[in-house]
Amino acid sequence: MKTLAFFILGLLFGWLIEWIIDWFYWRKKYQQVRQENENLKQQVASLEAEKQSQAKPHLKKSPIAKPKKDDLKRILGIGPVISKKLNDAGITTFEQMADLKPNQLENILGDLIKRLSDEAGLIAQAKELARKKKSQA
Repeated sequence: MKTLAFFILGLLFGWLIEWIIDWFYWRKKYQQVRQENENLKQQVASLEAEKQSQAKPHLKKSPIAKPKKDDLKRILGIGPVISKKLNDAGITTFEQMADLKPNQLENILGDLIKRLSDEAGLIAQAKELARKKKSQA
């Protein structure tokens, strides 16, 4: 019976020591970790707010009007297929086409250009139509 009493007394004493360690050491440690966690959450929130404020433009920009598409088929030698290929490449106005060089036009059109006789002639027509368009505006 003495052995059982010492065993139970040892369990109670061990539990008491563990409770004291928990109370004076681990709870303080948990409190420090909780406080640090709260500080980090506040820091993250302030950094996200700062990031959002920097992402917003400070100056209001007016939208840039896209140039009105021209009918590139008005150029002799350009049909619907070539016109679509030019539009897909971002060439939608006579001015844009007039700024191209023959080798750039050849790169855009690929095999379709071989059917055409003169790339420089197409560009010259685009320049002329762009000039007429400017004079009418």
